[in-house]
Amino acid sequence: MGTMHQTGSGHSVDSGRPRRRLPLAALAGVALLASGTLAGVSPLTSGVATQAGAASPASSAPSLTVPTADGHTFRKGAVPRITTPAAAASVRASLHASALVSTAGLKAAGRNLTYGGGTTATGGGQSSGIVNQGVMAGQPKLYLVFFGGQWGSITGGTQWGTSGTSASGDVTFSNDPNGEATMLQKLFGGLGTNGETWSTTLTQYCQAVPLGTEFCNPTSQNVPYPTAPPLAGVWFDDSSTASLETAAGATGNQLAAEAEAAAAHFGNTTQSQNANTQYVIASPTGTNPDGWANSGTGYCAYHDDTNDPAIDGGGAVAGPILPWTNLPYVPDAGYQCGAGSVNSPGLLDGAGEAASHEYAETITDAYPETTVPGGWTDGGGNEIGDTCAYVTGAGAAFNLNLATGSVPVQGLWSNQANGGKGGCVQTSSPFTYAPTLTSVPAKSTVGTRINIVGTNLGDVTSVTIGGAAATIDSETNLVDQVTVPTGAATGSVVVTNPGGSVTWKKTFTLAPSIVSLSSSSVSVGGVLTINGYGFTSIKSVTVGGGKVTVASSIPDQIQVTITKKAMSGSVVVTTKGGAATAPGSLTVS
Repeated sequence: MGTMHQTGSGHSVDSGRPRRRLPLAALAGVALLASGTLAGVSPLTSGVATQAGAASPASSAPSLTVPTADGHTFRKGAVPRITTPAAAASVRASLHASALVSTAGLKAAGRNLTYGGGTTATGGGQSSGIVNQGVMAGQPKLYLVFFGGQWGSITGGTQWGTSGTSASGDVTFSNDPNGEATMLQKLFGGLGTNGETWSTTLTQYCQAVPLGTEFCNPTSQNVPYPTAPPLAGVWFDDSSTASLETAAGATGNQLAAEAEAAAAHFGNTTQSQNANTQYVIASPTGTNPDGWANSGTGYCAYHDDTNDPAIDGGGAVAGPILPWTNLPYVPDAGYQCGAGSVNSPGLLDGAGEAASHEYAETITDAYPETTVPGGWTDGGGNEIGDTCAYVTGAGAAFNLNLATGSVPVQGLWSNQANGGKGGCVQTSSPFTYAPTLTSVPAKSTVGTRINIVGTNLGDVTSVTIGGAAATIDSETNLVDQVTVPTGAATGSVVVTNPGGSVTWKKTFTLAPSIVSLSSSSVSVGGVLTINGYGFTSIKSVTVGGGKVTVASSIPDQIQVTITKKAMSGSVVVTTKGGAATAPGSLTVS
């Protein structure tokens, strides 16, 4: 499937034509200013030593750190740092002179992502655990945690996401010199809005397919497009536990423990509550979480899950198995993490790119601790964001326009681009398949919640029952819970998503229900009005077991005349759809 065209910050998008790509190391830093630094930006590791054999600043090939070296294999999808501020002019020259790798060659080398078969794991005493899960196939939820008292005090907005609390403006802090907190809330609180098509690239990836699958199919469980922004809560943790986030730096284990603390804070204590949920642990300026400023193994961000035994400082953390991201205060790194790659001065460019990179990788490789990772990776173990970090041209970082504002994000790898040969893109056409249905209740009453079971139900836009639109209470790729609406009738159940519609093969029967009676007592010969739903194909109405005469009826109201057969007792309406009993009792005099 080809990709849609969208412009952003002057970058072109995938045109559907084959193109050639460079190795990541040759592409790093190509969007930097000519000086390699930005006015007012002082990288946290200024004067960093280059790796052995790395290019000098005068060379045309900037070197990168190796974040997963020296026992840091838990840093999944880590964004490396650029360690040599190469001048833009020399980088352009290197792009022209370097030995380019053809798209066909990249595919032969396994550059397209393939499915790892899903992950099965039980951790932290969980009885359910994770079973054959590789992606987040339900609506995404993300909790944003500002970790450590060095954020200062809250100067605007409110924390939210716990029971009884809701968002009231973006949370801002007294010690956030570059406004990273606001940017992160705009990003995660805006995805899925404004018709943005960056998120659609994720929808081509799925689970419930064989190991090694490269392209999903209509019966697979695909990542859905967010029908609502994923941001589900914001928490500023400046507790004593959060004091671990010091300038010396929290360990990976302490950061993973913070994700578990966040899950408890937001009331997500079971594995099922975290099935499509991720936690972003954002550290404040001046801190060094998990050695992020190291000259050889430093990084801009990474993700993992809390059950990974390789996490330094103590390994796996007890509790539900949680996908989490370690997001340092990225502006502190300046050009080393991409500041100025999209905007000028672009102090937050790297932060937006790193955050979007890890968000996408968490969704498409939710539990990456296993080998081979259970989600989507290429032949070299790279995830959806890795190959496209720091690239120029098609798929380069760009400003994504959301309802919350414009935010810099990174391009993503699309297997579907270039006629299936793959490539980095900024935007994609939806890869949503039409829903399928395997189970719908035969009948129910108005106001009752029912389960609709099938596939590709994670981004359903409407469900109609007998022509009336039902309220969608919750949805996953396999099960939607909907409430039978007022106005529903016996008839067809139709489910629609962006990929199409499907009608359940059997007729749904609306059973009758009685809401109220016009009176609690009626004399023989008097008229009683019965209010409710599903009053069609009426077989009988009884009062105290005796039949009464139906004078008139419409689907939500029946008028009956009380006969001599009626006795004090229950009012029962029987239709072809079943029987309904009124609340309380009627007195007949």
